[in-house]
Amino acid sequence: MNWFKKAPAAPRIADKKEIDRRYGRYRWEQAASMTFGYAIFYVCRLSFSATKKSLIDGGWYSAQEIGWVGSAMLFAYAFGKITHGFLADRANIRRYMGFGLFVSALMNFIVGWYVPAFVLVGVWFVNGFAQACGATCSIVGISRWYRKRERGTFYGIFSMSNNFGEALAYILTSIVMVYAGMWFDANAQVVDGHLGNGAAWRSGFWGAAFIGLVGVAVLSKFFRDSPESEGLPPVPEWAGEPPDSVEKAAAGDVRKGQMLALRNWAIWMVAIGGGLFAMTRYAIIDWGMFFLQVKKGYASTTAATVISVNSIVGGFSSAACGYISDRFFNGKRDGFVFIAGLMNITALSIFMFGPAGCLWLDVFAMVLFGIAVGILLTFLGGLMAVDLAPRIATGAALGIAGMGSYIGAGLSSVFSGYLIKKLPEAVKTLDDGSKLLEDGSRLLKSGEWIGVNGESINRFFDSSVTLFGHTFAFDWIAAFWIGAAVLSMLCALSVWNARPKEEDR
Repeated sequence: MNWFKKAPAAPRIADKKEIDRRYGRYRWEQAASMTFGYAIFYVCRLSFSATKKSLIDGGWYSAQEIGWVGSAMLFAYAFGKITHGFLADRANIRRYMGFGLFVSALMNFIVGWYVPAFVLVGVWFVNGFAQACGATCSIVGISRWYRKRERGTFYGIFSMSNNFGEALAYILTSIVMVYAGMWFDANAQVVDGHLGNGAAWRSGFWGAAFIGLVGVAVLSKFFRDSPESEGLPPVPEWAGEPPDSVEKAAAGDVRKGQMLALRNWAIWMVAIGGGLFAMTRYAIIDWGMFFLQVKKGYASTTAATVISVNSIVGGFSSAACGYISDRFFNGKRDGFVFIAGLMNITALSIFMFGPAGCLWLDVFAMVLFGIAVGILLTFLGGLMAVDLAPRIATGAALGIAGMGSYIGAGLSSVFSGYLIKKLPEAVKTLDDGSKLLEDGSRLLKSGEWIGVNGESINRFFDSSVTLFGHTFAFDWIAAFWIGAAVLSMLCALSVWNARPKEEDR
């Protein structure tokens, strides 16, 4: 385990010009490598989301099994976030982050060979735990290499990796799957309950594993542990940044700083709000593409493109909100979170209740959702918690916030998987490309499920509710996703203008 410990200080460089030159170069390399590296983490994480429909419709796994697999990864991620957060404050983050991405790539390679559902849950649990070191190492890197007054700016740049990683995962994996299906699975037949040999979805996982190894190489070359390990002075000394009261209370003691973070109620409230927000974010990440295919009839490539819009927009939103809050609002994040909460609720409502086939409206919803996600992911996902912690305990603060976020994401995966009706086993593929199911219903190529009597079956749970003599259709999954967005906004409002208190110091 000594290999993972924080790198020792190198002999100090004496030439001030050389120090400034290296700081300027290394800081931009640090920002670029952690942003690219963490985007690749997302490719290795979301390979399941992009392959989900092929796995379910091909009879490889059921929707409920997929839901439990996603939940296992997210709960492991939540546990890993707080574990890696407390360890990363003491670790060599270059080695730690690179090793985590290597393990994640290895798990994708294993899944591509096809394993039973109970083994798959374990493999994806390991992937989730390994994934959790990516963000914590990156945030510790920000605290070690950047001034406090520019933390929001570089945290925002780093947060772009979430969105670009999502876009890469959906677009690249979908392209690989389409071409693999064309070459190796063109005349797929139902054998032992499975449609074809799974060449498309297997290629999706193996492609993610290869991209993960590329990310490991980039991190090993350009991501650095600390300024001291490169012969440079610590960033507060180099920048002339005096310690504030929280830093003085921590007194350079990692354990003491971490205890200050643990006792701060506002950090825990940020974690709860982030968890509720994660329910809505992962609803779109995990099930948004599936929703567009089976509820609105989009082809897989069109659905992937629509969902990826929010990721691309969210990347720019993340970068902008961090810079704007640093440059013009002296690091205050509260107003941004309230506005983004309202946008999140509006976007989900349009997405869920908008008419089928209205492509421009779905794209608009994803643009609005992407702006909201960029802000909420940056602030509720960790920056507001990091702002309230000493520099030497930023990993712990992010771990607390991240644990809350991914417990919420795990619950979202379980409940969403339950709220989607199970598709009966396929019997055969008909001449028009639709699948005949065991109960006599059909699954069209568009993803629409047609019952025996010709009606379209809604795969998302709904029911009738009678109020004042009028009967209304009630969509449970819409209530779950939108309700979580409302509660998230209320939690964020509870820490309005929260700052570290004297008694906490």
